[in-house]
Amino acid sequence: MAEKFFSEDELREMEKRTVDRLVEAIDAGDGEKAKKIARRMYNEFLSMHDLYRNWVTATLSEIARRHGDEELEEIMNEGVRAWWAPLVAAQPKGPDTMKARIKMFAAGLQGHLQPLEISEDDEKVEIKMKPCGSGGRLISEGKYEGDNAFHKIAKPQPLTYGRADYPVYCAHEYSMEKIDIEQNGAPFCVVEPAEKLGRDYCRMVIYKDPAQVPLKYYERLGMKKPA
Repeated sequence: MAEKFFSEDELREMEKRTVDRLVEAIDAGDGEKAKKIARRMYNEFLSMHDLYRNWVTATLSEIARRHGDEELEEIMNEGVRAWWAPLVAAQPKGPDTMKARIKMFAAGLQGHLQPLEISEDDEKVEIKMKPCGSGGRLISEGKYEGDNAFHKIAKPQPLTYGRADYPVYCAHEYSMEKIDIEQNGAPFCVVEPAEKLGRDYCRMVIYKDPAQVPLKYYERLGMKKPA
């Protein structure tokens, strides 16, 4: 019989969730160990985040190459609808809930594990991820370049906010806005893509009064603003 690789104690330790190790270190008052475990937990989640990010983008790329822009748009819309519509439906409703809805949205963006820059004026709240943890990092990491490059949508169209050579992952923002307009009459959040995607930061804009979302955000989707 070959010698075992692990002792029983080592196996039990490997079974533990990283968050449980973190809590144990905090309860034991070991601050340095807790910091080390927190960084490990961040890296564990980031690697899984990027794995699924790349998987989704590769799948969208293959759909676009095999079936074209129209099929891509239909599949994108239905795929986004499956997760975005329930999230919007679960948000608090009513005229006095916008602050809570914005806080919930910002909390969700924390799942991309990148710093946020948030500003507010009388009519809107703007959020930047610095950098964008998904579409922006795909570009800056060179995932749209080389022999195994992810797909860019060549033709300007509503799916790309009228821009040419648009990264396929980033096109899901179109679907989020479109679904919101169809279901609620206005988009909860609109995106202003950076001039240089992957180098500059896109802006996510939430108008405090949905009725004040400018007409241009409807027109770029090929839609009409409800009366």
